[in-house]
Amino acid sequence: MTTTVSVFAPATVANLGPGYDVIGLALEAPGDTVHASRCPGTGARVSRVTGVHDRLPPVGVDNTAAVAARLTLERLGNPFALEIELHKGLPLGSGLGSSGASAAAGAFAANLLAGSPLDVEELVEACAQAEASACGSAHADNVTPALLGGVTLVRSTTDVTRIHTALELHVAVVSPRQELSTRLSREAIPAAIPVADAIHNVAHLASLVYALTVGDLDLLQRSLVDHIAEPRRAGLIPGFAEAKRAATETGALGASISGAGPAVFALCHTLEVAKAVGAAMVAAFRGEAALHVSPVAEQGAREVDR
Repeated sequence: MTTTVSVFAPATVANLGPGYDVIGLALEAPGDTVHASRCPGTGARVSRVTGVHDRLPPVGVDNTAAVAARLTLERLGNPFALEIELHKGLPLGSGLGSSGASAAAGAFAANLLAGSPLDVEELVEACAQAEASACGSAHADNVTPALLGGVTLVRSTTDVTRIHTALELHVAVVSPRQELSTRLSREAIPAAIPVADAIHNVAHLASLVYALTVGDLDLLQRSLVDHIAEPRRAGLIPGFAEAKRAATETGALGASISGAGPAVFALCHTLEVAKAVGAAMVAAFRGEAALHVSPVAEQGAREVDR
């Protein structure tokens, strides 16, 4: 029986404009990688963290990779314990689903070492609970595409689906050299939303899903409008308005805040446009930003060579 695996889980763009907490998509790269080993006992812990950021997530049992792995193992009857080494390809507080990617990789590795008795969709709940340990809210719009790939829709943490689309979309994501905690960003959204804002978002979300499903680029472009999160978070991201304007003026279908921010994403219909849009957004942040250009990834979490 396999005793050690390495699993990669990709960066994600959550919300996708009007889809607050329910829509997300996966990028091909960057992402997080866990190296997990079976050991006697129960539970899961991260023994070592390496990666791209000066401030790395904690070792021990509170890391989202460990929490998601532990919850997955509990569902399987605690057949063994896991020791995890985590390599971070995603900075914390980036808006690229950093904690979600770690959780997805941890849960996927635990299930894989147990012989994959659970469908990938069944890992979402454990990963969402791991997200709650990091930011106080069990949201699944990052972890679902990190697990499944593609564009995903979350009805609940136990009811998720992948939206199949014929559109070949490319994503430019710019991460300014700022940090915005998910907890602070979520606190910017009030518990009660005005009815007019809710109606606008429901309409745009419905048309976004329909546009993806039938492959309607024009409708997709008209649907990438957010009346809930973006207006309340934009002020937390210096340079956001300029980056969004640069994206749309350079040919993006639409642009908004990626997840909790501060990253800004733009959806584009070709790779060439995505590269140009990304460069324009970086310039809007006066060069103080990292750029990732990727097609929407077909795969989510997966086993890789160490």
